[in-house]
Amino acid sequence: MQAPIETGWLTLTILGDALVPIAFALFVAALVVIGLLAGQLLCLLVLFLRHHEDGSKADRRAEAYSLPADLPHVLIQLPTFNEPAVVGRALESAAALDWPKDRLHIQLLDDSTDETTQIAREKVDHLRALGFDVELLHRKSRAGFKAGALAAGLARSEATFVAIFDADFVPPPNYLRRTVPVLLADEGLAFVQGRWEHLNAGRSLLTRAQSLSLDAHFVVEQSARSWSGLPMSFNGSGGIWRRAAIDDAGGWQYDTLTEDLDLSCRALLKGWRSRFLRDLSVPGELPETVTAWRDQQFRWTKGFAQCARKLMPAIWGTPDLPFSHKVAITAQFLQGWVYPAGAIALMMALMLIALQGGMPSTEIILGLLSSTSGLMAVVAIIAVARWDRGKALDARTLIGIAAVLALNSGLALSNSRAIYEALIGRQSAFIRTPKRGDGAGTQARAKPALRHWRSGLPEMALAVCAIAIALTYNAWYSPFLVLTVTGLTVVGTASLSGSRDR
Repeated sequence: MQAPIETGWLTLTILGDALVPIAFALFVAALVVIGLLAGQLLCLLVLFLRHHEDGSKADRRAEAYSLPADLPHVLIQLPTFNEPAVVGRALESAAALDWPKDRLHIQLLDDSTDETTQIAREKVDHLRALGFDVELLHRKSRAGFKAGALAAGLARSEATFVAIFDADFVPPPNYLRRTVPVLLADEGLAFVQGRWEHLNAGRSLLTRAQSLSLDAHFVVEQSARSWSGLPMSFNGSGGIWRRAAIDDAGGWQYDTLTEDLDLSCRALLKGWRSRFLRDLSVPGELPETVTAWRDQQFRWTKGFAQCARKLMPAIWGTPDLPFSHKVAITAQFLQGWVYPAGAIALMMALMLIALQGGMPSTEIILGLLSSTSGLMAVVAIIAVARWDRGKALDARTLIGIAAVLALNSGLALSNSRAIYEALIGRQSAFIRTPKRGDGAGTQARAKPALRHWRSGLPEMALAVCAIAIALTYNAWYSPFLVLTVTGLTVVGTASLSGSRDR
């Protein structure tokens, strides 16, 4: 009776021994990807510091550009979908822009299916009575989602410049007077992008973490690209486009979930450049629930991967684009690959521990080096962004940085799925992020079709597995798993709770 048991054990042993080199190879490959992406962040940080003085002077010169007596026509586009808490404020902010009424055209691009449309219609009628050129374009179908709405509105206007603000953004009144002169001074610019600020950054640890991450992106990454002449993408809101550049690039297209990146890259291939104004802040809202934030990050990650699949052949196939620009835009396309790399590294590490009865020193050293490089890159870029804005790197900020690391670890499985869907060509709906406005209304929930991978169970299972293996083998390095396990648990629990509410 012992022979079958012994044979089975021997088979498992042989299988385990065969899996070790495969798991180790995948582990190392994942760490290399993480290291390269961390290196990309550090390169942008170096460029930022290197060009900081000259770039700051150039920004100040741009602020001094003057406007001609004959001001151009500007179109303001406000895309919205079921956002009753903010639609009125969005229209008021657009009307408050310091620009002659006869040269300012406002379009509310409304795809709503709730009370948003009625609220918007009343506000539009009020503004029209005050002499503003405001138009409500309500589509009964969300064909093309945001990109489709922008394209539909653009077809009804011949304005020279087009500024785009999501419904939760509140541009400063002098926004046009600070951006239009920059476009007029350089006819090669496709668009000018403002820096996102955050109306609700202090509402919770989640929003503080998001604000730190986005500040690092805008202050350091976008400035570094703009100052050094590298390709820079439009961020979807808070920017103003030259109409001729949109048309030349082929207009808005909706075969990806990041229509902003898509159009930016197509404009780049046509020879257009872009400019970022670091000191021009355009406040907007941050997602206030983990599920809403997770959906937003899923959309962004999938959209970047879709753009990579769509545009990488053209980018690398054109002889007109410098090699450094090709590398820079490729690195930006692939930045979301840190999530599948992190997921693979974690799962292979756990497998190696289980197969070998503990983590050998080689894997420990490689894992710690990779984790340290990624940690240093994130901390450094956030710290420099804080320094540039004259903000302290205090205990509250350090807690926020820890939250950034943990929460992004918690997205490893969800965003890996986003990249997988992009690679196989699976389409999905454009899920708008719920907005609170002034907090007086009830925050709406996005209601996508529920699938098992959205339920939070995969994150919970991986977190439990990591804890069980670390405890079983008395892993001395288990404290290094704390942020990852915490992130997986938070995202998994929140997603599980959100799934019940849908």
